[in-house]
Parts: sequence; C-alpha cells; structure tokens
Amino acid sequence: MQTKELPPPYPGGPLQMPGYAPQTVVQPDMTVIQNAPTAVMVGPAQPVMYQHAVQPSVTVIQPAVQPGVTVVTPVVVQPSLGDLPGQVRCGFCQHNVITVTRYFNGALTWCVFGGLCIFGIWPFCLIPFCCDACKDVEHTCPNCRNIISVYKRM
Repeated sequence: MQTKELPPPYPGGPLQMPGYAPQTVVQPDMTVIQNAPTAVMVGPAQPVMYQHAVQPSVTVIQPAVQPGVTVVTPVVVQPSLGDLPGQVRCGFCQHNVITVTRYFNGALTWCVFGGLCIFGIWPFCLIPFCCDACKDVEHTCPNCRNIISVYKRM
C-alpha cells in the first residue's frame, strides 16, 4: 500500500477543524491517506466525503421516580357553564373572570312555541320568548368581550 497526499480542497493550506485531530483513512485494497479529514479519492474519480459533525449536547430532565411511587400530573378542567355566570379563565385574555351572560332564542324556545301552536293554545304560545328558562345562554368575558362558552338547552 502507498501513502499519497491530496492537494488541499481550497487555496490556503490543509483544512484543520478545531478540536479534532487528523485521522488516517484506510480503504481496503486502495491507498492509505494520512491527515485527510474531508475527502478521499477511491478509484478513478469517485470522491467519498468524510465530515466531522459537532454533536449538540442535549440535557434531558426527568423527574426522579422511585419504585412504587406514582407521578401525578395535574390537569385543569374548566367547569361547565350553565345558565348562571361562572368563574373561568378566559382563553383569549388569560384573566380569571366571572362571565357575563346573555340569553337568546334557541332550539328549545322554538320547539315549545311550535308545540303550543300545534295544540291550539294560541294565547300562551309567545311565553317561551319571554321566559329565560327556555332560552340558550351565551357566556362572554367582561375584559375582552369574546365568547367563552354557549350553553344550549337542547
């Protein structure tokens, strides 16, 4: 086997990477090349690239778990809002607020109206439009005025 020096890949001398010593590259049934950290010619015009990559350091922090100990992760569950104002954390402005409620006609209001009309109780068919117990409820944030939740009765 022969030792052969390659010309530098760029003008200015051989490439030296900080923190890495030159390595000897050995190819079976080919040439032995000293101090070639970047490229090796194997056979006629077939470059094989050898590059040194700097590996980033990764720190993994895991909680210390002992045998027989269960790790509990807290989960925050928003309370379901009904027809009364409730205290929640607004998903838009991230404040803890008591919601502002607004009643509007929903499916239950119209079903009760239709049922009263079908059964012929004409004078009382408009009562569901005056009664908040038949209407759906919209909960809004008092700070940013965004809709937080809608409570549908039906």
